[in-house]
Amino acid sequence: GSGTLMVNGATVTTQGTLDLANTGAAIVVSSGTLNFNNSTDVTVPSLRLTGGTLGGTGNVTVSGAFDVTGSYANLVGSGMLTTEGTSTLNMANVSGGYLGIGRNWVNRGTLTIGGDDFAYLGYPSGTGVTLTNASGATLNLATTHAQPLLHYTGTTTLQNAGTLNQLASGSHTVTASAFHNSGTVNVQAGTLGLSAGGSDSGSYSVSEGATLAFAGGTRTLEASSTTTGSGTLMVNGATVTTQGTLDLANRSEEHTPELQ
Repeated sequence: GSGTLMVNGATVTTQGTLDLANTGAAIVVSSGTLNFNNSTDVTVPSLRLTGGTLGGTGNVTVSGAFDVTGSYANLVGSGMLTTEGTSTLNMANVSGGYLGIGRNWVNRGTLTIGGDDFAYLGYPSGTGVTLTNASGATLNLATTHAQPLLHYTGTTTLQNAGTLNQLASGSHTVTASAFHNSGTVNVQAGTLGLSAGGSDSGSYSVSEGATLAFAGGTRTLEASSTTTGSGTLMVNGATVTTQGTLDLANRSEEHTPELQ
């Protein structure tokens, strides 16, 4: 149909035909659970979480808008979530609201974390999860929260092959178990801290007045990598080896790091 499928306080598991992709029907999950256990991949035109849980073993693609608003919400299950349109995490009515990411998620569109909210990586399942910002996609960190992508438990990975923009002033740290960058990271405002190690074949650009902080783990800025800008590179607790282009106005080492 072309109306709205709403899950509000119920637990619903789908295994049969769910033909919403061509009808424009919206899916809204609020204070309930919607499990996609379909054996074939499911595509839906839009998805809104105003609370509740999206779960299941099946792969789900959201071709249009994916919005998380109004309350706490969770993504769980062994299936893959792929978003292709504009995705927004901005829980306007919740102070410090969060989205628990307990399943693998590939962003192929534009994902913005706004307000004062954050994504809780590995919550509530505690299993290994990866958030991938695919080639050609954009991840905007516009939230005022100090830890916009916060590690809960298990092995959590942030994989950036597209463009990641740090947009909010103040200090912000990504605490995933690993951060891999083969795309572009733009630190346009504030401080973007990376508390774990990972691989770096892409680029970092740090604007004037902004700071990129390597705050833990071991990183090698590979020969293909570039780190440029008029801002500050800070190494604070990490071991960083540079092999590529390093052209920054300011470089700072604190405590006992290594910058080679």
